[in-house]
Amino acid sequence: MAGLGIGPPDFALFDIDDPDACAEALERALQPKLATLADGCLSGLARVAGKELFVHAGKITHRKGTAPEEVLVAFGDSAKGYRGVPVLAVAVTRFHLHARVAVRGESPRRTAMQKAVEREAANLAKKGKPFRKLRPFLDWKNHEELPEVAPAHSPAFWLELAEDLGPGRPGVDVGIAWTREEARSLSLGDLLGVFRDLAPLYKVLANAS
Repeated sequence: MAGLGIGPPDFALFDIDDPDACAEALERALQPKLATLADGCLSGLARVAGKELFVHAGKITHRKGTAPEEVLVAFGDSAKGYRGVPVLAVAVTRFHLHARVAVRGESPRRTAMQKAVEREAANLAKKGKPFRKLRPFLDWKNHEELPEVAPAHSPAFWLELAEDLGPGRPGVDVGIAWTREEARSLSLGDLLGVFRDLAPLYKVLANAS
C-alpha cells in the first residue's frame, strides 16, 4: 500500500484458517508494521489534534477457537493507556483499512465528554463534507460488510452518540473505511487528511472538562 507500508499480504493474514496461527501471524507481521506507521504519522496527528499524543498498540482480541478480526494502533493524550479516553485509531481488518475516533472503556471523563457532544451536536451536524462517509463501528459484528453510513447531518445522530458516552454505556467508535483495494493507493498524507476531517469530533471529546 503506497506510502503506508501495509499491503495485500497483510490483509491476507486474516485468511489463515487456524485461529492460533492467525493471531500469531498478526502479532508477528502486522503489529510491527502498524507501529512503524504510527511513528511516521505521530507528529502529523499531534498537529491535527492540537496536543501531544501517545501511541498505544491495540491488544489483539483472540478468543479460543476464533481468529482475531482486527488489529489497531491508537493515539491518545494519556501516556498510561487508551481505555476510556478519546483516541484516533488506525485499524486493519480482513477487507478494510480504517481511520477512527473512539472512546471505549470507563473513565471519569465520560460524563464531561457526553455533555460536550450534546452541546456541540448542532455544530457537528453542520460540518457536512468531513462526515459524509462516517460509519459507526461500535456494534460492528462481522468485520467484513461495512456498517451503513451514519446520518451525520442530523443533530439527532450526535445526540444518540452522546448518549452512548454516558457512564455504563458502550462508548463511541466512528470513522472512515477504505477497501483493501482502495487502500493500496493511499499515502500518509491521505490518511492524515482524513484524520483532519475527523478532528472536530476528536477535539470536542478530548477538550471536554
